[in-house]
Amino acid sequence: MFTELTYNEALTVASRDSRAAIFFYTPLCGTCKLARRMLEIVDAAIPGLTIYTCDANFAYPLLESWKIQSVPALVYIDQGRPVDIQFAFSGVDDLYTRLKHFFA
Repeated sequence: MFTELTYNEALTVASRDSRAAIFFYTPLCGTCKLARRMLEIVDAAIPGLTIYTCDANFAYPLLESWKIQSVPALVYIDQGRPVDIQFAFSGVDDLYTRLKHFFA
């Protein structure tokens, strides 16, 4: 399931003590659309998975503090801090493996 976040909501999700994945994108980015499609396939394959999405155009302070300089970016959050940032989306199988392992 995808849940769209505003900047303030992204801060709230990031500050929780649980694991989360936030996908940062821009609406006109073709690579972002392709990455989102891959995430949709992975989402359908992993029951109960929630991936948060956030328009990078409205989350600049968060992107700056996490040193995200390009989109698409999938940020893996654990204990309220980013533990990994994925910029390259090489394929559905790699994405599936990374998300399955992270949320296991």
